[in-house]
Amino acid sequence: MVELLAPAGSPEAVTAAVQSGADAVYLSFEDLTGCRRTENIPNSEFESVIRYCRIRGCRAYLALNIPVREDELNKAAGLALRAQRCGVDAIIVRDLGLFRILRSLLPEMPLFADAHLGFYTPESAAIAQRLGFRRIFLPPDLPLEDIRRMARCPIETAVWVQTPLCAAACGTCRMSAFAGRESAERGLCSELCRERYTLGGRWDTTPLSWKDRCMLPECRELINAGVTCLAIGSRERRSEYVSAFTDVWATAIRESQLPAEPELSRLERVFLPWGAAKKGLYETAEAPEKIPGETEAVCAEQRRRYTSGEARRIGVSFAVAAKDADSNIVLGAQDVDKKIAAIEGPVPNGAGDVELTEEGLREAMYRTAGTPFRCTEVRVQAPAGEKLRVSGIELDEARRRLLYKLSEERAKLPDRREGDFPEPPRVVPAPHLPAINFSFQTAAQMTPELAALCPECVYVPLELLAENPGAADVFRENGAEIVAALPSVAFGEKEESELRALLAKVHEGGVTQALTGNLGLAMMAGQEGFRIRGDFDLAVMNGYTLSGMASAGFLSAMLSPELTFADIRALPKCMDTELAVYGRLPVMVTQTCLLKASAGRCTCTTPGQMADTHGGVWPVTRHFGCRSAVWAARKLWLGDVTQEWIDLGLWAVRLCFSTESARECLEVAESYIQGTRYKPNGITRGLYYRGVL
Repeated sequence: MVELLAPAGSPEAVTAAVQSGADAVYLSFEDLTGCRRTENIPNSEFESVIRYCRIRGCRAYLALNIPVREDELNKAAGLALRAQRCGVDAIIVRDLGLFRILRSLLPEMPLFADAHLGFYTPESAAIAQRLGFRRIFLPPDLPLEDIRRMARCPIETAVWVQTPLCAAACGTCRMSAFAGRESAERGLCSELCRERYTLGGRWDTTPLSWKDRCMLPECRELINAGVTCLAIGSRERRSEYVSAFTDVWATAIRESQLPAEPELSRLERVFLPWGAAKKGLYETAEAPEKIPGETEAVCAEQRRRYTSGEARRIGVSFAVAAKDADSNIVLGAQDVDKKIAAIEGPVPNGAGDVELTEEGLREAMYRTAGTPFRCTEVRVQAPAGEKLRVSGIELDEARRRLLYKLSEERAKLPDRREGDFPEPPRVVPAPHLPAINFSFQTAAQMTPELAALCPECVYVPLELLAENPGAADVFRENGAEIVAALPSVAFGEKEESELRALLAKVHEGGVTQALTGNLGLAMMAGQEGFRIRGDFDLAVMNGYTLSGMASAGFLSAMLSPELTFADIRALPKCMDTELAVYGRLPVMVTQTCLLKASAGRCTCTTPGQMADTHGGVWPVTRHFGCRSAVWAARKLWLGDVTQEWIDLGLWAVRLCFSTESARECLEVAESYIQGTRYKPNGITRGLYYRGVL
C-alpha cells in the first residue's frame, strides 16, 4: 500500500494530519530544517507528539534536511540521537557529511535522501542506494514519465504530489541568499521568485512564480507505477490546509475517487494562493478568485473535523476468559499490528449486570468511542453451564485499563542500537599559494592572452567543448587541465542519451575530467571514463562531506559560497578544496526557457537580462536542454583582499566568467594574478564576511 506523507509544522498540524488519514508525517524541532519559517515542534512536546503518532499507527520522520556547517555537526547529531530515543521512524537528510555521521552513530535508523540532492536520473538513485539511503525524495518538478522511470529503481521513492513549485531546478537556487542573506538551501527562502520581473516586457509579470503542483488526477497512475510514498508539502501551511488535503488524498488513495470540481476549486481558492496546475508543470501562477468570508468558513469546518474526536482508530480484537466465579476474569486485546495487552478484571458475581457471553459483552467491549481503538471482535472463554456475570461499571474500568496498556505497548520504542561518532577527517596540507582556475561560458572569452596566465584548471561547458573541440587547445598548450563542465540538471532518456554522446565525443578529444554538482551526472561521467570534480550544487559545508567525496573518488570540491571565511578557515580539508573568488555566481537554473516565455520564441542563444523592481539586473543565459541559467546581479570581487583567501588553506580559487567580454576577462585575471589596479563596477563581497541567516 502506498504511503501518504503529510507535513506537520506544529503539534496541531500533527493532530490534523493523523486524524485526516496520513500514514506518516514529517516534522522537525530546533532550526536545522529545510522549513525554518515554520513554527516547528517545541522541544518540550517533541516526545509526546511522537508518542501520539505511534499509538495511532502513524509514522513520524524527522527533517534534518539542510547543508550543515562544521560547527553545527555536533548539534545535528545530537538532535538525531534524541529523535531516535523519542521513537522517530526515519530521518530525512540533505547533507552528505551528516549522512556519514548518522550512518555510524545510528546504524539501524532508516535515512531518507532529501529532494535537494537532485535525484533526476536512475544513476542518482543507484548512488543513493549504494550509499545506504532507504528512500529518495524525487524533485517536485520531475514530470510523470520520469517519475515512472525512477519508481522502477530498486530503492523506495517519494513523490511530492501536492506542493508549491520553485522555478529553480532542485538544489540550484541561491538567489535568496545573494539578494538578502536568507538562504533557501538552509530553509529561509525569501521567495524572490514570487516577485515581479521584466525580461524586456511588462513589469507586472512573474516569470519565476509557478503554480502549485497538484497530481490528484494522476493518483492511480502513481500508485500503479510503484511509487512508495505520496508526499504533501509544505510545513509552512496552516493546520487546516494539512487536514483538507490529507483528507482529499487519503480518499483518493483509498477509494480511487477524486473530489468534485466545485469542492476542489473551493479548496484551491482557500488554501492555494498560486493555484493548482492541472495541465503542465511550469505554468505561471494566477491567483484564484477569493470569496469574502469563505476562508474562515472552510477553515472552521476543517478544524471541527480533526478536533471533534478520534477519527484515526486501530482495529482491536478482545478476548475475555473466566475460570470460575471466585477468580478474576482476564481481558486481552490484540490490534491489527499484532500488539498484545492483557490485564486482570473483576471477579464474577451473581449481582453483576453483564453476562459473560459474546452477546452479553458485545455492547460493553464495543464502547471504545473517544479512544484511538475500534473493537472488531469479542471472544469469550467461560466454564460451560455456568452463568457468570460481572459489574458493568467494573467492566468499563477494566476495558479502559486494558486499552491504556495496549496504548503503552504501541508507544514502546523500537530497539535500535547506537554507535559511535566517526573519526574526524584527516587534514591534508594545502599549498602555500592556491592555484588559479578559470570557468568560461563562451569560446570568445578563451583568448591566448588569458591562457598565457597559466591557470591550473579551465572549466568549459560540455556542449561548447563538443561543438568546438579546439577552443581550449591554447590553454592545454600552456599546461592547464581542461575540465568539461556538466549541466546542473538533465533528465529523461533523450537528454541522458544526448549527454552521454557529448561526453563520449569530448573524451575522445582528450578531455578526461568533468565538473558537476549532481550525483547522478557524476556517476554518468564516471561511467564514460571521466574523473570528477565537485561543483556548487553539492553545497559542501563540512569536513565529513569532503571525506565522503574523497572516498567516492572526487578530485576536488567547490566549497559553498554561503560559508564565511571563518567557517572555511575552521573546516578540516581532507582533499583539494576550491572557492569562488570572482564573478557573477550562478543563482538558479530553471526548468524552462525564461527568454522564450518572455519573447514568445526561443532566443536563449543570445544572453538576456531579468530586472527586478529594486534596480537589480540578473543576467540570463542558455543552459543545457533549453533551460535558463540566472546569474547574480552583482559580481563577486575579492581582488583587493588576496591575503584573506590565500590564508584559507585552499587548493585553488576560481574566477567565474559568465557574461564578461574577452577584454574584461583578461583585466580581471591580471588583477588577481599580477596585482594590477583594475576593479569592475557593480561588485559585492558575497557572503564570505556576513554569512547567511
